[in-house]
Amino acid sequence: MTEIVLAHQVDLKTWRQAARHYALAGTPPEALSWRVAQSAEDAQRVFQVASSEQTDPNAVLHLPRRLVEWILLGLQASSPERFDALYRLVFRVVQDHLDLTTALDDPDVRSVVALVEAVKAETERFRLEFARVFADPAQTVWSATPTAYVVEGNAAYCMARYARPWEIRTAYRSMKWDGKALWFGAGGAEATAEPQGGWQQAGQGMWQDWPRTVLVPDSAEVETTTSLDALAAEAMDCRSCTLWRPAARTVFGEGAATARVMLVGEQPGDQEDQAGRPFVGPAGQVLERALEEAGLSRSTVYVTNAVKHFRFTWRNGRRLHQKPEQDSVQACQMWLDAERRLIQPALIVMMGVTAAQSLLHRPVTISRERSRIFPLGEGSQGLVTVHPSYLLRLPSEADKQREYARFVEDLRQVKAFMDSLA
Repeated sequence: MTEIVLAHQVDLKTWRQAARHYALAGTPPEALSWRVAQSAEDAQRVFQVASSEQTDPNAVLHLPRRLVEWILLGLQASSPERFDALYRLVFRVVQDHLDLTTALDDPDVRSVVALVEAVKAETERFRLEFARVFADPAQTVWSATPTAYVVEGNAAYCMARYARPWEIRTAYRSMKWDGKALWFGAGGAEATAEPQGGWQQAGQGMWQDWPRTVLVPDSAEVETTTSLDALAAEAMDCRSCTLWRPAARTVFGEGAATARVMLVGEQPGDQEDQAGRPFVGPAGQVLERALEEAGLSRSTVYVTNAVKHFRFTWRNGRRLHQKPEQDSVQACQMWLDAERRLIQPALIVMMGVTAAQSLLHRPVTISRERSRIFPLGEGSQGLVTVHPSYLLRLPSEADKQREYARFVEDLRQVKAFMDSLA
């Protein structure tokens, strides 16, 4: 029997090389055994294809997309049999032409699907707990206890969810983000700031490749999500429009689930895209000052955007804001609808044309709609006003002062309305 040693628990690079080599060679699963290296010395035995055993470099291993997705998730399962179970399925697809669409009752298929579903469930739990722990800005380290090897696979999610530095320690792996680079280290109950063997940067050494978990939500999942935390976790993997590719991350809404006022803007800007929080740039500073002057506090409202990714163009080395296209607004509608469903605000403040059109579903002229509270449906009232960034673009200081005062007056209407409800 041939033994295949992997560098770590989610060593996708080595597993994929070995699976490709032996599946194309027709090596049956019974002839292989799989395990993870247990020490630095043992790591010298990590699998590599000998030059004398190289298969045809032009040979292509064709795998259905469903199986590829199962592999990426299944490798993170807790079962030590996962490597063999996944290879067995690859072998049968390649050599026996097993059709996964009609073989759902096949024992090997059922075994892999069970691994995948367990990893999905643990991923969702891990993501929610990560978000809960690091919601406190003072929290920098989390000692986690995942029931599967999901830490590495969720690195992209974690970096997107909180851009500031953080560290995760588990029994099998430590992972940290310093704000610029991702690092992996040894795990164990005694893991410290410098795990045994030191930290190794992602992309170097044995960290060339590992499964990246992407759980793209569909509209049905979004419509049935029962908490804002779960909704924000789902949004990190949104692929409903093309803006996710150039943007650094999804920038979801922020605020208490019990907020009675919901402020909706257009889209995150450059600073919001970097920080992962809405309204933290210049427009956000204007908004916070105006809220305070109106007798409101950002801590008591929910702030979000009609579009959750930053659309921009490069100019002279800078990312400059571009108005989102209608297809992006429509794609993001499910997130705004879900936020509204979960928060059930008494009043929604629409800041700017994009926000107003997204909620009113018709063309809007700010000057005609502004500064009046009107029924919005679903138990909410609405108020249209300008976007804070509009105040920053005005050419003269006199114009800025006049329009800022009008903006504050709009927010004072919000305060008066909320006081009347109380």
